[in-house]
Amino acid sequence: MLKIVIRPGTELYLGRNLLTKPLGKQRTILIADAAIKDLYAVDLARKIHAELLTIPTGEKAKSLETATFLIDELFKMGADRETLLIALGGGVTTDLVGFVASVYMRGSPLILIPTTLLAIVDAAIGGKTAIDTPYGKNLIGTIYSPKAIFADLDMLQTLPEKEWFNGLAEILKMGLIYDASIWEMAKKNSKDPDLVLKAMQGKIAIVEQDPTERGLRRILNFGHTIGHALETTAHYEIPHGEAVALGCAVEAHLSMRLGYLAEKDFEQILGVYSRFSLKLPKAYTRAKLLSAMAHDKKKALGETRFVLIDKIGHAMPFEGAYCRAVAQSELAPTLDWMENWKSSH
Repeated sequence: MLKIVIRPGTELYLGRNLLTKPLGKQRTILIADAAIKDLYAVDLARKIHAELLTIPTGEKAKSLETATFLIDELFKMGADRETLLIALGGGVTTDLVGFVASVYMRGSPLILIPTTLLAIVDAAIGGKTAIDTPYGKNLIGTIYSPKAIFADLDMLQTLPEKEWFNGLAEILKMGLIYDASIWEMAKKNSKDPDLVLKAMQGKIAIVEQDPTERGLRRILNFGHTIGHALETTAHYEIPHGEAVALGCAVEAHLSMRLGYLAEKDFEQILGVYSRFSLKLPKAYTRAKLLSAMAHDKKKALGETRFVLIDKIGHAMPFEGAYCRAVAQSELAPTLDWMENWKSSH
């Protein structure tokens, strides 16, 4: 078992069969994705002496309604501010339960047990919590650090291939913005166990330098300006990883169009993303995409801002902002390219 301490004090454990007994004497409530209730949650609750709540599966569950349901259930159960809340599931579950923990009685102790590759390498690390709104993804949330994260690699053994790709999309993104060696490793063997640890270490290094996302941490949004807007356009009916992968290809093209990224690097990036079955949502229109982008969290002074790269493994710093405003006239040729690329695949 590997232990990493993430500043300001979250303990991350990476290994196998990590939790087999209670974590202490405090009351514990396990909140799990209903899809893994029988697979993991019931047995884990028994081992750690926890009460069990479940939430619906899927991005649509990451809503104010589900958060309110959980808060109501916690009050009905008599949970107090010392009650330990444990999230068991993918990024939807860790985001949602993290949000509930951050606001219930102004903060309850929290532990995350991510069960998907995406959650292990991305969603569970860094203290971000969120719920979605009809206006866009992750627009309501807090930054709230869990006491601990238990990343149990045994849980990846039952992961469907499409869920593995969702996590791979975030790993590839990390390779594009921060560490070219991650990109190269992912191209060669996306199932390499060392790749998971390297991607986690990259995210940890970034969030420790900028925990509240005032600068460097923004680079983690590469591919997400387009990706989140596509998810909103599709009413969250396309997987996050697919939207981010498409977003990374599009924002790499934008980086090239604006003169930052060499064409040969873009062609290499496109060659990787062309291997995957990426599609625009059936409900896609450019007007809907632009409308969703209008609520992007990086927006400032009425302008939509993008993270851009100048080579594989490096995001542009833009004097510490790590993103720049892009006018619709600058974006339009890239959206033309995206629509033509996807119509021909």
